[in-house]
Amino acid sequence: KLLAAKPLLEAFGNAKTIRNNNSSRFGNWMQVFFDKKKSNLHGGRITTYLLERTRVVYQSPQERNFHIFYALCEDIECQERYEIGSIDQYRYFNSPSEE
Repeated sequence: KLLAAKPLLEAFGNAKTIRNNNSSRFGNWMQVFFDKKKSNLHGGRITTYLLERTRVVYQSPQERNFHIFYALCEDIECQERYEIGSIDQYRYFNSPSEE
């Protein structure tokens, strides 16, 4: 289950850059806990460290923000439920070259 969560977690920390369409902007520390008596998996925890905070508020021309923002804005159900508009309505998502 911990590894199955990885694609979702990556959407929060990966962004499109000029050199890479899926560039990681964070690091993950995954802890796995075992029951010592039974040697069974007991639980786990994933801690995420944001490496490039500036990418949240600024993108270079031809770059995009974190993937999760675009996924939320493109989902019709999320748009209706949370009254989210399309990406082009938000200055926040437009790179400096598009302003």
